[in-house]
Amino acid sequence: MYVAKTGTSGYTGNEVNMTDQGNQLDKHDFLRLLTTQLKYQDPMNPIKDQDFIAQLAQFTALEQTQNLAHTMEKFMQEQERIGLIGQATSLLGKEVVVVNADTEEIGSGPVSAIRIADGVPQLVVNGQAYFLWEVQAITTAN
Repeated sequence: MYVAKTGTSGYTGNEVNMTDQGNQLDKHDFLRLLTTQLKYQDPMNPIKDQDFIAQLAQFTALEQTQNLAHTMEKFMQEQERIGLIGQATSLLGKEVVVVNADTEEIGSGPVSAIRIADGVPQLVVNGQAYFLWEVQAITTAN
């Protein structure tokens, strides 16, 4: 839920605390707003409990949506990692031409193994590890 930083709460005269992630309110901010709203409500015209229930339901739905988005983000990252591992394993036994990104040294040979370093697959060619993005050409080993 996006909340603009301009403007202040009419109840407290203080600016609402924002998180670092795109001006989003969290459940603690919601509870602070709710208690402030109760504290400063007009006793002659109190806020109906249905309004609070509706606000709570909306906030719960929002929080669940944020949780789902976070879970989907993790899922997408894991799918990407699995895809990279699949690409790397499909190159086993194939003849590749690689260029070392640091030294710009060109090498070639069959992919003899795959190793994972910090969650990223590397191809082992002639005993040296290369990342997938360092592969320049692929041919079938004879």
